Amino acid sequence: MKKRNKKFNPNKHSVNRNSAFEAINLVKPVCEDSKERLALDAYAALDAFTKRVAKKAHFDVLASTVDLAMMLSQNIFNNDYMDEINAAREGMIRCKDRFIRMGALGFDGEGYNAVKFAIELYGEQLNHVTGAEVVKFMKARENHIRSGNFYRGAPAERERMAA
Repeated sequence: MKKRNKKFNPNKHSVNRNSAFEAINLVKPVCEDSKERLALDAYAALDAFTKRVAKKAHFDVLASTVDLAMMLSQNIFNNDYMDEINAAREGMIRCKDRFIRMGALGFDGEGYNAVKFAIELYGEQLNHVTGAEVVKFMKARENHIRSGNFYRGAPAERERMAA
């Protein structure tokens, strides 16, 4: 008898019994529990920055929130509040640069206020989008990170830091 050359994978042929339920939920607006959890995570991360106990995970939560607010604004809300969102992104970049130079995460006053506004804007945007749109933009953000374009500073600033 000939030996099989592929490992058996039972999940390959299984049917996701909840797929219809998940599809229906993604077409609906984002549920209140999800909005509260996302807002709570973002505000907890911002609070960690104010208490000077911020870690990389807190930075990642805030970066994700600002990025998703930017993507939603660009693609769904006709570039509303892009100046404020760009100010928040610049604040995040300055925070990352400060961490590279000094080894501590922290915002300047302008960056803190801009990120706080971006969190509030993101919470408001979630009231007007569906779950499928949020998932689509989260996947787009993951692809953007994998490509290596994640909160890079200005090219001149990077060259100066490398020298």
